Amino acid sequence: MTAVNLAAGAVVIAAAVALVLSGVLGTAASQFVADLTGVLAAVAAATTFAWTGWRRTGDERRWRWLMASALACFATAHALWTWYRSIDPMTFPNAANALYLGLPLFSFLALLVLTKKDRGAVEEHEVVPSHVVVVLDGLIIAGSVLALSWKIAYSVVRQADTARAGRLLVVASYTLADLVLITIVVLFAIALYGTLRFPLVWLVAGLVAIDVSDSVYLYNIANYSTPPLVADVGYMVGPVLLLLAAPSRNRRVSHPVPRTPLLFVPYIPFAVVCGWTLFTTISTGDPHVGEVYALIGVVALVVVRQLITLRQLYAARRQLSYQANHDPLTGASTRNVLLLRLDKAMSQDQQPRRLGLLYADLDHFKEINDVLGHEAGDTVLRTVVARVRACIRRTDTLARMGGDEFVILLDPAPENPQEFSRRIQEAFDGPVRLNDSSCTVSASLGYVGLNNNDSPDEALARADEAMYHAKAAGRNGMIIDP
Repeated sequence: MTAVNLAAGAVVIAAAVALVLSGVLGTAASQFVADLTGVLAAVAAATTFAWTGWRRTGDERRWRWLMASALACFATAHALWTWYRSIDPMTFPNAANALYLGLPLFSFLALLVLTKKDRGAVEEHEVVPSHVVVVLDGLIIAGSVLALSWKIAYSVVRQADTARAGRLLVVASYTLADLVLITIVVLFAIALYGTLRFPLVWLVAGLVAIDVSDSVYLYNIANYSTPPLVADVGYMVGPVLLLLAAPSRNRRVSHPVPRTPLLFVPYIPFAVVCGWTLFTTISTGDPHVGEVYALIGVVALVVVRQLITLRQLYAARRQLSYQANHDPLTGASTRNVLLLRLDKAMSQDQQPRRLGLLYADLDHFKEINDVLGHEAGDTVLRTVVARVRACIRRTDTLARMGGDEFVILLDPAPENPQEFSRRIQEAFDGPVRLNDSSCTVSASLGYVGLNNNDSPDEALARADEAMYHAKAAGRNGMIIDP
């Protein structure tokens, strides 16, 4: 959609809004113009999302087509609303009531797809709440608002007749659903970007416009009054604001944004609800059952949120622990882990047992990197580590010391070090398949048996020396010092 088309559409909508608010056409005609404008705006928005989605692929297409579905539901519902209000007496409930809820539902699904790529692009060390946690936060905030307004809402519904009470609940469902979605969009925006960014700003603006109109209708139904013409402006302008999100692209911020405060946002309204319930209980001595149920619902959401957050923190802790203790390329243990386990195994507090160290160094590995490239060298390292790991026991530790050097702590030492070292050397010696070729590698090994008089550094030094003797003897050999 070109800027000229957007400008022309904006002028048309502005003219329609001015015509409706002027009242020169009379109430019935102005309502019909407002309703028809809302339908046409929603159709135009749905068509724009569908067309822009067709020209893209992947998630960029999917979220736009989901928004096209959301606006198609709104357009159909508003067309039925126009028919009921202008031509045929309105029946309740009707198809429009269900179709209106399609807007927040499909918009929510579009939001999940829209933010998926950006969430995956966030740096691993940054704290970003998961989609489930953000959705729960939105429900907690909206549930808190519902709990705070329960007494007012209940008194209005209780005094209403059955038909009006039903309409109140239906319109309230639109208002609440839009409020939850707006809250979730804002929370996602803060979590990913630290602020509202396009196209999320247009999604929020459009949903707010529609939610304002829903709120005005809810207020007037509750007060037995006729909604003013201004109540329809949100339905006219909202789809156009949503339409502006179709061609826009989200841009990631280049600098980190503080996200930790976001983790505490839902607790603010939750604390207010708890304080308000306590105050009403003390002042009246008998809290309303609806307030209690609403508070129980919010507490349940908070508990679920906490359980999910704790599970994610536990998984993150395990991941960080693994990353700190393992080589990122091969998955072998790090030098620090080897030294800690070696020190523990050789400490006097442990039951005396025979230990062994095998030091391995790949032969001519630099030539592999220089001739075949570093990617081929990485493939070789990953392959030989996987083979060696298959040859050792669960009580043994395979560590990468750096570059092409590896050490195996044998706990306890094998009964036949010569046979064990031969199996390890065969694991190194096998050909390694690359993308369109293969290469043959070999390794020089040095094995030493350890005693209680060794320190970890001395033990490594002796194994390293044995390996260098094997390399000096012609490579692809082994020195055994049991």
